[in-house]
Amino acid sequence: MQGDLETRRRPACVRARWVLLALVGSLGSLAPRTARAEAAESSATLEASGGHGYVLWSVLGDVGVGEATFVTLGYSGVRPESGTAATHQLSVGMDHLAGEHWLLSGAVSLGLSKALDTELSQERPRLDIPGLTARTGSGSQAVQLGAAWDSAGFGTWEYGLDAGVGVSRNPLRRQLLTVADGAATERYAREDILWSARPTLGARLLWKGEWELGLRGAYAFYSEDPLTAGQFTDAEEEQLEAQLESRAATRKVLAGLRRRQLRDLGAAVARRLGEVNATTGFPSAPVRWDVKPSLSWRLTPALRGQLSYAFTRYVPGEGVAHVVATRWTVRLGDAVRLWASVALQRDVPEDLPAETSGLLTLGGEYTF
Repeated sequence: MQGDLETRRRPACVRARWVLLALVGSLGSLAPRTARAEAAESSATLEASGGHGYVLWSVLGDVGVGEATFVTLGYSGVRPESGTAATHQLSVGMDHLAGEHWLLSGAVSLGLSKALDTELSQERPRLDIPGLTARTGSGSQAVQLGAAWDSAGFGTWEYGLDAGVGVSRNPLRRQLLTVADGAATERYAREDILWSARPTLGARLLWKGEWELGLRGAYAFYSEDPLTAGQFTDAEEEQLEAQLESRAATRKVLAGLRRRQLRDLGAAVARRLGEVNATTGFPSAPVRWDVKPSLSWRLTPALRGQLSYAFTRYVPGEGVAHVVATRWTVRLGDAVRLWASVALQRDVPEDLPAETSGLLTLGGEYTF
């Protein structure tokens, strides 16, 4: 908003988060702080988050191509659990300031294909018995559009509204491989396509350019049950167990594989990678809906603080999550901003004990 003297230029939060999509996301974190660009600018942003085995990092380049248009190129990666493969994503987007009140945004992203091998049985060369390996893989393609309106004044009270929608296509693959003499042979392969759509709404109210109250939420739609899409079916599991000596061990391995896949989907399908950090929490399963109220205040022109609470309802059967967080941003002159967020997350699954973890995010932006 123009009333917020610290952010009269194009909003940094829009630049830092809008194009870091992971399949589908929320325009909620993109609420603009102004609707007027005084001059074209470029910036580089780096952010890293971690907690309880979960690690996420992102790099963003933002280039002004006029007084009102900005092109962004981004890379982000996430490892949802120790010992699993990381997900890598590339994105490109554009933001356009339409007059004094409107911000129009669009972005596309590509999640690079990845695969995870899980050994079900070891090869026994002396008995001429091959080993058996389950391989699961995923990728993504996504597009997101959004619009935000800002009162853009200098009054005691100013406000803004935003809305967006993201749509993603997610190929989920599974294969069964036999391993003999170190060489893998494909026994069969299956692929499910999971589509998802995530509309979002957000609002913010600013008082005297110092206090800001925000509220935003989103709801996710899926083309099929994300808990079963891409998973080994009951019939496939029975076929596997018939070939293995230990059926209990096979079920245990496949159950662990399922949990890892759901954590991947939680970060990639239900949310944008760039939105997952200490203030939103690290989802442990696909999200059905979430809501996040927040309160921000400016202590000095160079120091801003925020308190927030995020509630997440996972898809049926997976429980809920609560995240209480604080974020602090320091501005070092006009060119550099640094921020840190710490949070406490409590996941409450329906069929497992509750789990509490600490989260940390560190980031910085250089504008030139």
